[in-house]
Amino acid sequence: MKKICANPECRKEFESNYKNKRFCCKECGKKVFYQEHKEYWNPEPKRKIEAEQKRIEAENKAKREKRRNDINRLMAETGLKNKYGLVASFYDTNNLEGLYKYADYLKSIGEIKEDINEPKIVKSHGGKITGGFDYFMISTI
Repeated sequence: MKKICANPECRKEFESNYKNKRFCCKECGKKVFYQEHKEYWNPEPKRKIEAEQKRIEAENKAKREKRRNDINRLMAETGLKNKYGLVASFYDTNNLEGLYKYADYLKSIGEIKEDINEPKIVKSHGGKITGGFDYFMISTI
């Protein structure tokens, strides 16, 4: 049975008794196999892609770290200590003036109290055992 070689460079006519034979010789088969599976022998493009992905991940990590630091700084400035999501929403919409106005409003109604760096007196919970309560001075400085 006459067949044509599957190698696009060769395209010779050859005779074969086998059903699945596609190439006239082993060399043509090796060339086609190498062309079809070139990326396995040449890993350079894969390395470039991996390097690009690592660079992008590093940039994204730096952006996230900067955002986190900015939000923490704004929380400290405005006094909104336990409201990360609120500060983050103002930061993401680039509405810092609104954030400062909102913080001033909360300070005016008494929701946010100014930090006073004075020692505080705290009562312990050991009164039942020792017969009296102990008092501790805690420094907030």
